[in-house]
Amino acid sequence: MQKKKTTQFSIILPSYNEAKNIEAVVQGIESFFSKKKAAFEIIVVDDSSTDGTDTVVRSLQKKYDNIVLLDKGPKEGIGKALARGYNAAQGDWLLSMDADQAFEIHEIDRLLDETKLGYDFVVGSKYRKESVYHKESTAALVKSKISQFGNAYISIVTRVPFKDFSMNFRVLRKEVWKNLHTTDNENFFLVEMIVDAYRKGYRIKEVGVTLLPRPFGMSKTRVWKQIKKFLFKATAYALK
Repeated sequence: MQKKKTTQFSIILPSYNEAKNIEAVVQGIESFFSKKKAAFEIIVVDDSSTDGTDTVVRSLQKKYDNIVLLDKGPKEGIGKALARGYNAAQGDWLLSMDADQAFEIHEIDRLLDETKLGYDFVVGSKYRKESVYHKESTAALVKSKISQFGNAYISIVTRVPFKDFSMNFRVLRKEVWKNLHTTDNENFFLVEMIVDAYRKGYRIKEVGVTLLPRPFGMSKTRVWKQIKKFLFKATAYALK
């Protein structure tokens, strides 16, 4: 009997009302990793979408046999969705990214190149010198400034020298995930991952990537609401 090939990568896509975006994202990932001849799976964690995202994913499952859909349970936030995806993953490396077409698929290579240099955890950033951050409106510019301030504050109070803690474009070893302690069900989960990994001595690297405006749908992030939570939680977390 031929031995089953070990899954090298698990790509986790948390999604909420991304019916118009997710097909392009999945197809882009399929093409990218197939060219590498890598053994991989795509895990879509649908956070109780109401626009038929799950229906689109089930249609894609008929074309691709490596897509897993996790769509049961109440809407609990991106942190909970990511944790579900990470826990279900079979790959040696766990790559997570948003399902809104905001990332350039080919820039996954920027993350993977760092893993080849020995890093355990690589995080995409929109605030490094080499980053490209497209702001399509004045409102987007204002949101970016608020976000940048919040991330700078988190860096100061946690003493982790990163510029962007909140971007869901990251890759880490499965063993790292198993040793992390996270409690937040929403966006602060992304901060917890970085700070906990850094404190535990894992080799972690931040790299600049491109952030594009989403072509369809509305952003789920409410910066004014989130910034208060981030500042409060970051201060409390830093005191642990």
